[in-house]
Amino acid sequence: MKLKDNLEYWKISLNNLEPIADEYYFSDEFIVDDEDLIQKIERLRELIITYCVLIEKEKTTIKEKFDNSIELIFQEISYLINNIEKIQYNEFVAFWKVLDVSYSVFNKLHTKEDVLREILSNYCEKRRKQYDKLGYSNITVQAMYDNGASRRKGGTANTKLIDLINEYLDNPPHARTLDALELNSITYCLPDSRDKSLFEEFKRKNGIEYIYGKRNQGKIFDILLKVDNHYFFIEAKHMKEGGGAQNKQVAEIIDFIRYSENNEKIHYVTFMDGVYFNRFSKEIIDGTKTHKQKLDIEKYLRLNKSNYFINTAGLIEILEDLRMI
Repeated sequence: MKLKDNLEYWKISLNNLEPIADEYYFSDEFIVDDEDLIQKIERLRELIITYCVLIEKEKTTIKEKFDNSIELIFQEISYLINNIEKIQYNEFVAFWKVLDVSYSVFNKLHTKEDVLREILSNYCEKRRKQYDKLGYSNITVQAMYDNGASRRKGGTANTKLIDLINEYLDNPPHARTLDALELNSITYCLPDSRDKSLFEEFKRKNGIEYIYGKRNQGKIFDILLKVDNHYFFIEAKHMKEGGGAQNKQVAEIIDFIRYSENNEKIHYVTFMDGVYFNRFSKEIIDGTKTHKQKLDIEKYLRLNKSNYFINTAGLIEILEDLRMI
């Protein structure tokens, strides 16, 4: 069976929307079952409440009376904040954003103690009494952890792509050498990570110009898939929404299929999953950014018939066709 026309795979992609929630990217972990973590978070709360109370008392009595106790409590708070994994998922660390301090930035500081003292002072003044009245709950811990789930995606477009290749092409081997790439009828390698030197060797031997890389500061695509005598240069991207940086990424992966080699068996492929792709399936107002992006995709596909721009459904269709070659 031959591969279909590239616009046919594009049409299949447009007619099969990406899911709003893709299970592949789920990151669902119930951390409040971790008794040790919860004990430490509850200990942190107790220490902070005591610290705040002593700081208040210090203002109305002899200062030196509480100095040692305050310092000991502070050191234990500091230890917990700096050494316990996932300790940041609590109402105290959430308050840091109010002061324009993030937990990740805090961890890179050389003056952590001074900053932590300042944060504690503000927390005691602005939040502690209100939270004491409202009460504390470990639901807060889970809710904050869930809120950061998008930064801990269960997978990436790369690993999803490899999983689909394994599923539809019967677990082809990962080529580590040029001989393996040439001798196996179905195989793949990862030029953008551990197989850069292999790709350079492949380029030299096969006269691959790869102008895209020369014009984009040496950028290399994610996966080289070989099936029979076809070579697919695949750039994979999971896109959920637009915006400044995201629009730049979309422009880059559209630009990828603008290039070609003097060999119809070399294919430049953009695999985009995520709900951003669905914008191309809707009625688009002329002159908008999405309209221009779609026009560019279709123009490059017509100019380069060996190239593809696909979502998950389009990728599966190509893999199923490749299995029949």
